Amino acid sequence: MTRKKIPNPELRLANGTAAARVGPLLLELSKALREIERCRIALKAMGFSQKRWQEIVNDVNPELRFALRAQMLDPIIAYLKSVGKPVERNRLQRALYAQGVGPMQRIRQSITTNLRAGNLTLHSGSKIGLPAWKIKPD
Repeated sequence: MTRKKIPNPELRLANGTAAARVGPLLLELSKALREIERCRIALKAMGFSQKRWQEIVNDVNPELRFALRAQMLDPIIAYLKSVGKPVERNRLQRALYAQGVGPMQRIRQSITTNLRAGNLTLHSGSKIGLPAWKIKPD
């Protein structure tokens, strides 16, 4: 004798409604995270030390602790700035791995994610660079 599970129609309606509400919230969260990342990069570019911009973020909203930790993007940008020109993707990965930035897979994922987010740009010949290098002076 097998028992059939009786579906609960109220549960389906609630989940459908909740799912419809979650989509816009996830988009808003994604935009907010990108904005936090842009602000963090801008503060670092202005010469604020990591400790100082952590204090700034903590003053604005202490619940944003997750934004305070150093990101994989930081050493990528530092390396690209030290070289001063776009670098071939494999060379960038090997150099960051040699510096002990993290595991090779995480470095690759970070480069791909930041290319998609626009924090890094793809140049000719599979080279990775900074967005400012793509802009041609008039």
